[in-house]
Amino acid sequence: MERLCDLRGRLIITCTVCNRRGVYCLDRLRRRFGEHADVYDVYIRLTQTCRYQHEVGARRPNQYGRACRAQVDTDGADRSGRLPSRT
Repeated sequence: MERLCDLRGRLIITCTVCNRRGVYCLDRLRRRFGEHADVYDVYIRLTQTCRYQHEVGARRPNQYGRACRAQVDTDGADRSGRLPSRT
């Protein structure tokens, strides 16, 4: 799994179901969650307020039930000039 310290640029979370879009500064996320926080854990914490979010493994009401389809991406801009972490 990737950690916040391995990413560059900004973290972007978009969901086509609820039309939410969030652009997060990685420096702020590192201060909030820690340098070596797992990106998946950060994703779960940032999307937990979505009304379509379900726990992992939870059964949906039916096959047509809505579910959160948030996706994580980065803009990839490397403004710092630092090398990626190898720890």
